Amino acid sequence: MEGMMANYSRWEDVKQRRGAVGDEVRGEVEQDLALGQLIYDLRTSAGLSQRELAARMKTTQSVISRLEEGGGARNRIDTLARLATALGRHLVLSFPEKVSAHTADSVQVT
Repeated sequence: MEGMMANYSRWEDVKQRRGAVGDEVRGEVEQDLALGQLIYDLRTSAGLSQRELAARMKTTQSVISRLEEGGGARNRIDTLARLATALGRHLVLSFPEKVSAHTADSVQVT
């Protein structure tokens, strides 16, 4: 989502906290950060605070913070479904038959 504010977790920040990691771990972390950024962008564009979104999801503000920082949602479709509902959106998962040769990873966050 272009034009949205930047979130606070970035690969360089994670790398400093974790030290050197392999390409596979880097890819996973980058996916988590992209998802966290999307969650942050959706929440702020809806005009919600972390606490307000947490109340809609029947969870805590710290869970929302963790999601936005890029942790806590990986492989948790139920969490993402609750998030979508709380934001008045739909969660769409797709498994296309073929992945482009230019796509290094089969996960895309949009």
